[in-house]
Amino acid sequence: MLERIYKIIKEYNMIQKDNNIIVGVSGGADSMCLLHLLKEVSQDYPFKITAVHINHGIRGKEADEDAAYVRDICKAWDIPCFIYTIDVKKEASKRKCSEEEAGRAIRYEMFEKVRLETHGAKIAVAHNMNDQAETVLMQLFRGSGMKGLGGISPVRGNIIRPLLQFTRDEIENYCIQHQIHYRQDYTNALNIYTRNKIRNELIPFIKENFNPNIVKTLYNMSILLREEESFLDEQTENHLKLCIKEEKDQLLILNNNLFNTYHPVLKKRIIRRVIERLRGHLRNIDLNHILDIIELSTKGTGKKLCLPNDIIVKRQYEDLIFQVGEASFDGFCYDLSIPSTIFVKELKAQIETTLLDRENFNLSLQNTCTKSFDYDKIENGLQIRTKKPGDRIILKNGTKKLKDFFIDEKIPRDERDSIPLLADGNRILWVIGYRYSDAYKITSSTCKVLQVRWIPLTKDEV
Repeated sequence: MLERIYKIIKEYNMIQKDNNIIVGVSGGADSMCLLHLLKEVSQDYPFKITAVHINHGIRGKEADEDAAYVRDICKAWDIPCFIYTIDVKKEASKRKCSEEEAGRAIRYEMFEKVRLETHGAKIAVAHNMNDQAETVLMQLFRGSGMKGLGGISPVRGNIIRPLLQFTRDEIENYCIQHQIHYRQDYTNALNIYTRNKIRNELIPFIKENFNPNIVKTLYNMSILLREEESFLDEQTENHLKLCIKEEKDQLLILNNNLFNTYHPVLKKRIIRRVIERLRGHLRNIDLNHILDIIELSTKGTGKKLCLPNDIIVKRQYEDLIFQVGEASFDGFCYDLSIPSTIFVKELKAQIETTLLDRENFNLSLQNTCTKSFDYDKIENGLQIRTKKPGDRIILKNGTKKLKDFFIDEKIPRDERDSIPLLADGNRILWVIGYRYSDAYKITSSTCKVLQVRWIPLTKDEV
């Protein structure tokens, strides 16, 4: 095992010279074997070892004896050791999860705490080939995809698992050969957890009736699936990059036309990746949600889905929009005097009105944010506001409802409520940023010119 562990550490680049490696040590065969092997390796390839033991406070006196044993063996092997006692039952209640889940989370949190406090490089844990087989079966029963069926990785971030290629029998034999005493956790024999049932009942049944090498078979399968998962993961990221039109806080917009040219496998993966980017996880998102989004991408504009975790997915023209929550806009309405400058706080912008004689009007000053109108055609007083029922705009081809204008211009429904309008009653002079009315155009008969500037302000200017 010692020779193989050297090769594994080198193959996966697990440890560098002079690293401080944090080792999770329960006192059982797996972790005692790992601690001993790393101690042996560190004689020729120098690095520091720091042990961490977590007493979960579940097994009373036996748990205290485990902690004492780990402390004593570390002292004998001259390995620094940190021992923590955590009330896992209490933590599980606080975290609203099972004791098994809470115990796992606490262990890794404490390992990371020690790693940071001792300037450690990696955290070594003693998962083995049997653990891998059990994990693969658990993922299978949960209906996991390729990623889940790939099981445990030899290296994940700062976590290393040097024993993953060894069976439990090999580990126990190593302990016997090297006279390494280890502690027995009696709860491992109790079928109170899913993993225990798989270990104690299912795998022995499969070995006896179907495949005596099932542990090795599942381990090999996990390797193949992780490789394929890695390849597809890279393909997903590459195709997602091509597909993204816009990404900002809590919003990601895909090019829907391009998205729909992709293979269904890539579509599903891209959707999961997008949701992970927005929420940081995929909890409560299942296959039906993913399929619903794919179906949405084939429907007409204006459709939307409300998913768990406050995820909203919308189909708008050529876009497939993913966002967290739905922003609401209350609208605004300000009367404008002439001349004047008004701050529109809802849009963090200013609007400036000026009255000019026809002879002082310069057409070259017109641009996207500056427009001029025939002042004498204003009948009801001027307002800067958002849309209202009955709004209309006169264009070259005649009068059009503002709602139809928005549709024709393919303005997303969400944006329509916040678009500023320069209005004369329910007649729109200017849909700011888009079009202005032909009814108020400057002509040869115009005497007074109303010039209007829309001035978006920067954060510092507000």
